[in-house]
Amino acid sequence: MKKEFMRTGKVLLIYPSMGFSGNFVRHAPLSLLYASMDLVARGVEVEFFDQRLYGENWREPLSEVIKDGLLVAGISVMSGTPIKMGIELTAFLKQALPQVPVVWGGPHPTFYPETVFTICPQVDYIVSGYGSRPFDLLVQAIEENNPEPNFPGIYYQKDGQLVANPSEQVFEYVDYKKIPYHLIKDYSVYGQLESKQIIFSMYSAYGCPYKCTFCSSPAYLKGFKHRWEKVEAMEVVDHVEYVQKNFGATYIYFIDDDSFVNLKHVETIIDEISRRKIPVELGFRGARVNEIKRMSDEFLDKLAAAGTDIMHIGAESGSNRILEILKKDCTVEDIIAVNQKLARHGQIKAAYNFIMGVPGETLEDMKKTRDLMLRLIKDNPSTMVFTPNKFRPLPGTELFEVAREQWDYKPPKTTEDWITLEAEGDHYAPWFNKRMISFSKLLLLGSYFIDHKIFRVTKGDTGVYKFLRAASWAYTPISNFRFRTGFDRFYIEYFFYQLGQRMSGLIFR
Repeated sequence: MKKEFMRTGKVLLIYPSMGFSGNFVRHAPLSLLYASMDLVARGVEVEFFDQRLYGENWREPLSEVIKDGLLVAGISVMSGTPIKMGIELTAFLKQALPQVPVVWGGPHPTFYPETVFTICPQVDYIVSGYGSRPFDLLVQAIEENNPEPNFPGIYYQKDGQLVANPSEQVFEYVDYKKIPYHLIKDYSVYGQLESKQIIFSMYSAYGCPYKCTFCSSPAYLKGFKHRWEKVEAMEVVDHVEYVQKNFGATYIYFIDDDSFVNLKHVETIIDEISRRKIPVELGFRGARVNEIKRMSDEFLDKLAAAGTDIMHIGAESGSNRILEILKKDCTVEDIIAVNQKLARHGQIKAAYNFIMGVPGETLEDMKKTRDLMLRLIKDNPSTMVFTPNKFRPLPGTELFEVAREQWDYKPPKTTEDWITLEAEGDHYAPWFNKRMISFSKLLLLGSYFIDHKIFRVTKGDTGVYKFLRAASWAYTPISNFRFRTGFDRFYIEYFFYQLGQRMSGLIFR
């Protein structure tokens, strides 16, 4: 039976609530801005609805937004809690407006498109991969009442079978002047922790040329002609200046997979930001140890002078054997050396990411990671250690095949499996024994306290953070003793941590 759609009305794009970490960090929904670019340029009315701003009380405000009908509703979905919220949002929309097509896009439909219609049968279409052009073509097809839009990146079901149109293997270059920043009415509601910064995320480069065995980028970019391409430096700086002057940006967060492949490119950007005296601070999400090895003290001085206050660095492990398995192109000794170099530039926080649960990892490897964390903090007062990520085998990656062939790993199948797949959730791979599970809990919870991060990133201006700072002050000596000695018996604190996770949505609402 041919679907009949509404052929007029606005397009509504929805950003769902996140998991535990989303209570502390809430950046503006860049995915919605990008997905709507071509629609807005074509004159289509677009509205955003950010579920994160309403907590549990989202139904009434959403009812008000959709009361006059919609042409299309789109939801940006990651794995984990956003799937649960996406299902609830889809059901709500379908009950209110049965004829309005619901489209899922974002990371989960990009990496696992074949799972979406099983997870949420009420979804009508998927946009997989870069979304601005495919989503606009899909909306045009809906306007023309064409229920079978066979454009790259569009997936749907026909007679119970999946119709797949894989996305084009090219980067989506974005003209910053086309980004409809005006669709977000108030940027002050976004930020992280207690920071008053007006944060804008943007790209200075696309992709990543490296081949880390755990990462989705090499798998996704396999068919691309170039796996890393830079945005022209002057265009990047023009973009920074544009959001600072027009929307009051005070902080620019470069969310590149890897910003520092070409150091000259970054140097040109920071030199120009300094030359123009643009009053912003900078953060870089993608930095590798092998790249920091190439940075001179003069280069790091320039980064600091341009306003850089943090670099997120993929250390990943304190075991050389695991680093080799991960293909990180560095050693533990390299990590220690670059951290000592960064210690000479204290304005820049060295924020290290780690991963635990790699296939073949042993308890001794995990202890070496613990020891490296402590060494980095000792050597550099500006070091921050982020909670280690639990390894998840991602389809298409080298370690997914290892996990499947050597450990008979089975990826998530049920909706509940996908919902509980949070970075800090209690999911453990089959190669984890009980002792490793216990130690991983120690690493995860202990990482909140070993660097006194809550005192460095909050001021205690609100009741919640005053309580968290007081609790941290009282518990840190106990946590650090456990962390350093590996003493995890009677670990009741982890139960309260899990309880806090479940209650956090109410606490931070």
